[in-house]
Amino acid sequence: MMDERKDFELDTLGPALAERAEKKDQYIDKPLEMQGKLLGTLAREVIERFGDKGRDAVIAAVRKYGEERGRRLAERVRSEGREPTFASFTVCSDLDTSYHEMVPNLEEGQLRVEISYCPLASALKEWGLEEYGKYFCQNIDAAIMRGYNPERYETVCEKNLTEGADTCVIVYRFKDQG
Repeated sequence: MMDERKDFELDTLGPALAERAEKKDQYIDKPLEMQGKLLGTLAREVIERFGDKGRDAVIAAVRKYGEERGRRLAERVRSEGREPTFASFTVCSDLDTSYHEMVPNLEEGQLRVEISYCPLASALKEWGLEEYGKYFCQNIDAAIMRGYNPERYETVCEKNLTEGADTCVIVYRFKDQG
């Protein structure tokens, strides 16, 4: 058995750091996976402790977080001299979607995005936390667009992976100018 006092010696740490560099892709979660596990764990704790009031607090927090992200994205767009269009939203977005498997479909007056793989949903499922992550998935995209350009766009999450659907379907559309 190794003497614990050697844990912080270069003889031990040097080889460990070299092995870590070789194996890091084997052990490191993608950012959204790590965030999903944290989100689900936190939401579960709040909801189990406080019931419906806890669930409502989780939903309110997701909405506030999303709206703030949207506002900051709008500020970034404006600071670059862009108009707050969906194209600018796409260019300046803070979310790395390269981890997702998704197909956008343009329909009359709307963009429909079908996501068959999401690292956040996958991580929630891996830890058995889909029930708690669904509150994020149901609310985040609409909240971001409310923060980004609430007069122009509305967003609907028609279904999502955390509720057991085979895909997430997020629909972005213009608000009715009625």
